[in-house]
Amino acid sequence: MKTPVQLFSAWMGPGPMTAAREKALTSIALHCAVPFHFVTNHNLNSWIHADFPLHPGFKYLSAVHQCDYLRCYMLHVYGGGYTDIKPTTHNWNRFFDLHALTRKLGAGYTEVAPHGVARVGGDLEQDMKANYQKLIGVCSLIMSPRSIFTRAWFQAVNTLLDKNLARLAQHPARHPQDHFGVQFEGQGPSQYPLPWTGIGGDLFHPLAYRFADQFLHLDMAPSFENYR
Repeated sequence: MKTPVQLFSAWMGPGPMTAAREKALTSIALHCAVPFHFVTNHNLNSWIHADFPLHPGFKYLSAVHQCDYLRCYMLHVYGGGYTDIKPTTHNWNRFFDLHALTRKLGAGYTEVAPHGVARVGGDLEQDMKANYQKLIGVCSLIMSPRSIFTRAWFQAVNTLLDKNLARLAQHPARHPQDHFGVQFEGQGPSQYPLPWTGIGGDLFHPLAYRFADQFLHLDMAPSFENYR
């Protein structure tokens, strides 16, 4: 399926963005030079495809994990690009043009360093750290829709939520950045069952490593400074 030239970002709130986030969002909209879709609680329903309903556990997720879910959802169901709300000056036309010249399933920036690799443990984590330059990062990427990769990714996300649905219902997110064991002021350790990168890098990186030869590496990383 042809990869649409379009870019997604998502923000699930629940509160307003900080000034730094708003500035980062503005930088994306000003510079991306392709159709840009900003998914929020207010327009999410218009993006839900009848053949791909949201997982029933979505409503229990933290805002951060909802965006992690939507990254996978939008790229699998619709395809195109996705970027986190981080500062950028990238024109995405060049990335789409370069990707279109290949038969690759997607494109992304080379993972920045071994410390950026998901902490999945065991030999796999050590292998990925030793070969981190084969990995693409999850914060800014292009994916062909409904490919063998996005199907595996979407299945992995939904399987994780299936396994944790009962615990999510019992311990839904209490904070936009909730994750297992974290302590917020005046509260005990969180029983929300998912770790910080549970829906993001923990699932994405092992799959991206398996499919490493199917991705084009481009200089499309956003800035990782002063975005919060």
